[in-house]
Amino acid sequence: MKNKFKFTCCLLIISLFILCGCGKQLDLSQYVSEYRSNIYIGTNGDYSAFISFGKKEYPYAADGIAANESDYCEIALTAVNNTRVYKVIIECNDKKYESELSFNNVHMIHKATLTLPDPQAQKINVIAFDAETNNEIVFIVAESVKKENTLSVPQLLKSVYKDNKQTFDKLTQKNQFQGEIHVRLLCNEEKCYYYVGVVDRMGKTRAILADAQSGKTLATHESEQN
Repeated sequence: MKNKFKFTCCLLIISLFILCGCGKQLDLSQYVSEYRSNIYIGTNGDYSAFISFGKKEYPYAADGIAANESDYCEIALTAVNNTRVYKVIIECNDKKYESELSFNNVHMIHKATLTLPDPQAQKINVIAFDAETNNEIVFIVAESVKKENTLSVPQLLKSVYKDNKQTFDKLTQKNQFQGEIHVRLLCNEEKCYYYVGVVDRMGKTRAILADAQSGKTLATHESEQN
């Protein structure tokens, strides 16, 4: 009788363990291989600065397999005189970072990419110089577009999953997600959105546009990636 009781208890414990394991929700944030976390925008006269921070896998490949990420900072400066070579100093959190900019004649901007973490500040200062004379040209205060209630990645993906359950479940096997996720903060007319790209192992991407505050899916589109 005693042994039967122990056996019954063991069965109950094992059953509870299996049920808990099956009910565990997949943590999709573990499969994010690109995350644009912040955008800073500022203007002074004829000069504008657009600076984005985030993390991205390196080397970058949209192959459906999430890899280790590294910090990045992308700087874009629009200027009235595109014949100059510019360099900028970024000031944030009592630190300064300097970089020379290269001109992109397709988008007509001066840009650079640095390995910097997201400062998570409300404002950053951007000081542009003439790279040849070292003379200061313009001082720009760039402000973050993020709002206080902008969702974190786990919050966002939880909401996006609810609205696109079939897309994620199709790529999930034995509680493992067979793909990678790209998350990019977007801003249009002071309104924030998130682009969520769900990439499978064949390189096919399901693009989802979501509200950055509620996480509600606003639009979807399926495309191919190499």
